[in-house]
Amino acid sequence: MRAVVLLSAGIDPVSGRPAPVGTEIRAIGLARALGARMIGLHAGPAAPVLREYAGYGLADIVCLDGAGHDPVAALARAIVSGSLFTDGTVDLVLAGRRASGGMDSGLLPYAVAERLGWPIVADVAEGQVAVPASRPPEFDVEQARPRGTRRAARVAAPCALAVHDVASCVPDFVFARTRMAVLRTMPSGLAEPSAPVTETVEERAYRRRPRLIASTATQAPGGQVLVDPPPQDAARAIIDHLRALGVLPPPAGS
Repeated sequence: MRAVVLLSAGIDPVSGRPAPVGTEIRAIGLARALGARMIGLHAGPAAPVLREYAGYGLADIVCLDGAGHDPVAALARAIVSGSLFTDGTVDLVLAGRRASGGMDSGLLPYAVAERLGWPIVADVAEGQVAVPASRPPEFDVEQARPRGTRRAARVAAPCALAVHDVASCVPDFVFARTRMAVLRTMPSGLAEPSAPVTETVEERAYRRRPRLIASTATQAPGGQVLVDPPPQDAARAIIDHLRALGVLPPPAGS
């Protein structure tokens, strides 16, 4: 059985330094528990943090160059291309339920499964092969549910599994494995995105326009100031001002 573990260049949420993602480490452990031959797959350039996954038993890691603008398409293309394993196609894709890069939405495993047309089981806590030596293989898995409950499910390959944080299949770390890891770089096969079309905007230097300024210039305000006037004088001044503005019509007979 051939399995691909999706890897990301994770960031430790406390220190902010590159670090492996816990759920992806558990995905490696689940692949080992299922007895699968594994290859790690990363959409992006090779990063030093990827070698740390090798310490958990993932000796072969493939990095897809030029996949940054469309990682879902690049991963799906590599999985179905048949170039990862020399003796057959991929049966199983494993991933963490969410990466830890800081802006991860957790939708990548589902987007890849949709692109492949494969079923996906989310929040996997445990798993085993249902019928040994069956073809295609089938898996009995347990999904982590709220309040510590579990739900059993069976899925047939090819399929994808998103591993939960509570999965107990954490492999031991051996530092010597990181020194022997093989990081390969493969082209993603995706065309580079075309540059966005930008409009050329003419920028002219500012120049004064005397006629426009003269036509829009306002005259100094005029009027009279009344201090404690009698009501009749105040009313007459208000009416005269409104007539000057054109709000009220001129008096009759004028």
